Amino acid sequence: MAVTVSSTDMWILVAIGVLLALAVVLAAAETALTRVTRTRAEALAAERRRGGAALVELVDRPEQFVTTVVFLLLVCQIVQATLVGIVADRLFGVVGMVVAIAIDVVVVFVLADSAPKTWAVLNPERVALAVARPVRTLAGFPPLRLAARGLIGLTNVVLPGKGLKQGPFVSSDEELLAVAELGVEEGVIEEDERALIESILEFGDTVVREVMTPRPDM
Repeated sequence: MAVTVSSTDMWILVAIGVLLALAVVLAAAETALTRVTRTRAEALAAERRRGGAALVELVDRPEQFVTTVVFLLLVCQIVQATLVGIVADRLFGVVGMVVAIAIDVVVVFVLADSAPKTWAVLNPERVALAVARPVRTLAGFPPLRLAARGLIGLTNVVLPGKGLKQGPFVSSDEELLAVAELGVEEGVIEEDERALIESILEFGDTVVREVMTPRPDM
């Protein structure tokens, strides 16, 4: 049976390709930006690397971009999967739709999730600098910011307790501090031990030039 591809089908296929490309970039951005420390971001900015200033802003306030990036990534993956099902059903029927969706799952997992995230793990600074400016622009776009805040509020309603007002995200440092705080409440560790843990984490984010005196000033 001959398959007739209409202009509408062609536009849907183009949209699928664009959404997959965006998903690749967003997956890499999510991984890279969460792996670069504030200290390293400031060092890159001091070296006047392209995107360094934007990277510092993002790393310093991760809650401003994480929700936006994850939200857009999810939208790209869901919408493109829906479009794959629609165009496959139009061209090949129900059986073709099922096969197309199965193939799409593999393609998305390999090309639009695992591969870009692995690349970002191997090259976090390179990827982070490349995506810092676009991600900062997206995070500051009013409709996306409003949508992200709405999702944060919904998440905090669903979660037990008070949730996080800045968003459903914690860094590794925040996780350690939360565990330490819980240890104090349960009497496992002392308050001064919790303070020591916090001071160690703060020291790890200290830039050398903040505590050293330049030789000409000595």
